[in-house]
Amino acid sequence: MKVISRINSALGAALYCFGSSCLRFLKDRRGVAAMEFALIAPVLIVLYMGSVEIVTGIDVNRKLNRAATTMSALLTQEKDTTTPANIKGIMDLGAAAFLPYARDTPQITVTAIDVSSDGKKATVAWSFRRVNGVDTVPFAKNSAITLEPSLLIKDSSVIRVDMSIAYVPLMAWTITSHTSKANGTSAVGITLSDRAFGRVRMEKSAKCSAC
Repeated sequence: MKVISRINSALGAALYCFGSSCLRFLKDRRGVAAMEFALIAPVLIVLYMGSVEIVTGIDVNRKLNRAATTMSALLTQEKDTTTPANIKGIMDLGAAAFLPYARDTPQITVTAIDVSSDGKKATVAWSFRRVNGVDTVPFAKNSAITLEPSLLIKDSSVIRVDMSIAYVPLMAWTITSHTSKANGTSAVGITLSDRAFGRVRMEKSAKCSAC
């Protein structure tokens, strides 16, 4: 009986100590803030990084539209015959509009299009393309080109600006598609593109010397 009594006393004391420890643990509030932060921090970081990428992508897309529209407007306001140097300078302005975004450079194609006197045919007056800092001529002079029916106005001239840029996020998240950058490499991202038209205002056609 004495042995059983001692065992019961030992068990009671152990249970009492365990219960007291549990109560002290439940009442202790030290470190609660650290634990809460550890649980919430990953979610907050994901939300923050995601919002930054979304805002950056929207900003790049807006700059793309603004740059294409500005370039077409500047080229259509030329009073005299333009030059390749002037066209390239305007393309420099269009490329600078994307700064400080530097994960890719815009691919720019500027085309002057003349519409025939009957309004049924569109031909290339001149064109320039810039990809990764290299300027080329994408379309041969006087070659036929497709133009939207609404722009086929007799004896008119139109400036068309095509721009595209690869939006490459710092963190891909759920983006699985690949896009080609101006330097020829491939990266996980989205290709953003835009096209702007402008009707030549000061002259009958968009003339360019040495183009």
